Amino acid sequence: MRLLPVVLALSFAASPALAETYSTPQAVIEALYAGYLPPNDFPSSQRELQSDRLNALFDKDAEEAGEDMGRPGFDVYVNAQDYEIGKLVIREPYFLGGKAAVHVTFENFGTPQNLGFLLVNENGGWKIDNVWGKIEDFTYDLLDILQEPLP
Repeated sequence: MRLLPVVLALSFAASPALAETYSTPQAVIEALYAGYLPPNDFPSSQRELQSDRLNALFDKDAEEAGEDMGRPGFDVYVNAQDYEIGKLVIREPYFLGGKAAVHVTFENFGTPQNLGFLLVNENGGWKIDNVWGKIEDFTYDLLDILQEPLP
């Protein structure tokens, strides 16, 4: 009988249903950028923050690229390969048709960044489904990048 509590504890600990869920779009974005801000050196896995669709596209990209660098070739959440984030502002979301759009601004090494996020309510919580960014004459859309042919 003493084994039952141990078995239950282990089964709950391994259960994906216990993965953190985010009740607001802002909470997902806050969790995302917490990995980029001190005291963190590097963000942990972002899979739990991303939609099933986005994770599937990243998985496909990794499979197709093999040992080579796949798409997109930079960190889309900071619009760069390296980062030093400052002046982070997460705006209030706009809701439409079960989705939410969130505008985020920050500075990366002093350069202003302007990103938009599309979030979906999936599996009981909000998840990132796309991100797009613009800096000077460079714009990108993550879903477009992940679906184009490898370089």
